[in-house]
Amino acid sequence: MAFERLFRRVGANAFTSQVPSVEACPANPPDTVTSRRGFLSAGLGLAAAAIATGAVMTPGDVLAAVGGPRRLSLRNMNTGEKFSSVYWRDGYYVQDSLQKLNILLRDHRANEVHRIDPQLFDLLSAMGQRMSLGGSEIQIVSAYRAPRTNAMRAAESRGVAQNSFHIQGMALDIRLPGRDLKGIFNTAVSMGEGGVGFYRRSGFVHVDTGPVRTWGAKKTRA
Repeated sequence: MAFERLFRRVGANAFTSQVPSVEACPANPPDTVTSRRGFLSAGLGLAAAAIATGAVMTPGDVLAAVGGPRRLSLRNMNTGEKFSSVYWRDGYYVQDSLQKLNILLRDHRANEVHRIDPQLFDLLSAMGQRMSLGGSEIQIVSAYRAPRTNAMRAAESRGVAQNSFHIQGMALDIRLPGRDLKGIFNTAVSMGEGGVGFYRRSGFVHVDTGPVRTWGAKKTRA
């Protein structure tokens, strides 16, 4: 498989380092450790309360409430390649998984691999929890773009920014089979982080880890 051959050639450590995620912290002393079941019950209770009151829950809030390993199932619509595995466990991003994701989300036109911001994976994972996706596949329409690829796209369409976050590995264009595009947009906006764009004609939602902003549609109850 081309994806696996490219992964072996690039190497597992080429673009990533084992850096703890923002949720990582020292373990509590033994006499103050809360049971996993109790923690999850409390976290899910807080999540339910936040949703009921309309409070914004960031991806970190949602994932902390759920607890446990974080898994994603992605398909690159341009290459047909897939990723379905755990990318975060025990307070750390999994290096091997991050590198496979970097390769999966490469610029397929230029065949260039770039580091993808792991916070994007947390955003997708939190959206999956909010939308009760289970293990459903998220389709990736566009991910990393080399500068020359982005310049070509910008010349072809006014909808492509010349300084796109795709160039920095900080943006993804996504769709979910069988899910309403406006619902995906609303869920992404409800995360309260990064940029969210609604592209009805092209059939995808843009998400990035830049400044908070929205375009293309207003958040509704649809």
